[in-house]
Amino acid sequence: MDIGKITMVISIIALILSVAMIGYTAVAVVPLATKVESLSTSVTQLSQQLGAVRPPELFPGEWALYEKAKEEGKLVVYTVWDVVDITALLRGFQKRYPGIDVEYWSAKNPAIITRVMEEFRRGAKSVDVIASDSAPPVLIAQGAIEPYETVQKDKLIVHDPSMPVVSIQIQVLAYNTKLLKPEEVPKSWEDVVNVKAKIALDDPLRGGPLTWQLIALRDYWKDDAKWAAYIKGLKQLNAPIYRSTSQMYSLLAAGEFAIAVPILSHDVIRGKEQGAPVDWVKTAPPILVPRFAAIYKLAPHPNAARLFAEWLISTEGQEIFASLMRAPSVKNFPSPIALENMFPKEATTIFAKFPDDPSEYIEKEIKPLWAGT
Repeated sequence: MDIGKITMVISIIALILSVAMIGYTAVAVVPLATKVESLSTSVTQLSQQLGAVRPPELFPGEWALYEKAKEEGKLVVYTVWDVVDITALLRGFQKRYPGIDVEYWSAKNPAIITRVMEEFRRGAKSVDVIASDSAPPVLIAQGAIEPYETVQKDKLIVHDPSMPVVSIQIQVLAYNTKLLKPEEVPKSWEDVVNVKAKIALDDPLRGGPLTWQLIALRDYWKDDAKWAAYIKGLKQLNAPIYRSTSQMYSLLAAGEFAIAVPILSHDVIRGKEQGAPVDWVKTAPPILVPRFAAIYKLAPHPNAARLFAEWLISTEGQEIFASLMRAPSVKNFPSPIALENMFPKEATTIFAKFPDDPSEYIEKEIKPLWAGT
């Protein structure tokens, strides 16, 4: 064989091997453990980046307000709501806004008013929010509430520019469907005084639902003679008087009474769902009693207070109210307990506006008519 050709072949083989070695070095395989570690680091970084992206705002300015509230780090609530309700609401609030501790005190309205006024007079920075119905109007009249208008006012069924309305109590004219024939059912609140069937009444002098109904009807009728006749007519029924609408509802459902004045919407709705022989009169205008989240004048955590009030009005807060069978305060809420789902769209509604001093109103306006019959 030609020596030249052999030398050429050897040179070509050497060149090929050299290139092959270079290629192998360039694409050296990274160990599997290193790849997994690298991937894990990338996933962690991505998760952190995604975690920093907040969900859409529930209301305008939510996240900016949250940052201020988080710096305060606490929320204190005085409320008339029971333990189940306030606990569920505060848990939902903390889930949405981590980093804010919460405290609450639950009591009756007179006790709340007394405590807040005592603390206000001595300048105590004690509470942030008073969550109740009749206590906030009394307290704002005494200068103990800081006026605050919610940024979600356009959503509300009832709007108060000084105190956010976060829920409403709906009073209905309820009856037992087994004890009254359709033609015997009263068509309005004033028709009740002419019914011959057994009736139960809430105590009109206790500052409860019937008290607020009487105040609301007086404003709505704008006829003091008609109003006085209604009160006297109720008294002349000689009906049993109760201090609990829930107790009245139980007796109504059991057939002890044909009608109860008034019954709260959540009781009768729950009863119907459970098969109780109860219903409400669609032609009797519902009495709407607002429930407020009022901000204390000397609130130590004012931003947390505003955040809580706004969150209660948000879809998330209203869903919790509905789950507790408490009527939402916003329009067109998709729940059986919502006002629009209980009455025709064109139905009249009557709002209860609390007097500055309910005790004085009862003593001077209602009691003389009730006692004088």
